[in-house]
Amino acid sequence: MEVILFTLILYMNDVPKEWMAFHENESGEWTEMNLAGCLAMRRTLKRQGWHDSEGGRYACERRRVTTRVNWEGRTVIDALGEKI
Repeated sequence: MEVILFTLILYMNDVPKEWMAFHENESGEWTEMNLAGCLAMRRTLKRQGWHDSEGGRYACERRRVTTRVNWEGRTVIDALGEKI
């Protein structure tokens, strides 16, 4: 299914390598990240030692994505689409 989501993307040499738009909330439920959640996840990564460099960076972007249900029954991004 194609939807528009806020997505946290790891760019390595300006190529998207990893991305996520869903996370486990405080209640243990799998939920969609909004802009605030995406920025909070990015801050958490920075506190854990990640620093943007020439080779890699994290970015929060609003993207058109294709989703699917994985083997655990959770909705995940199957393919990144265009930036909105």
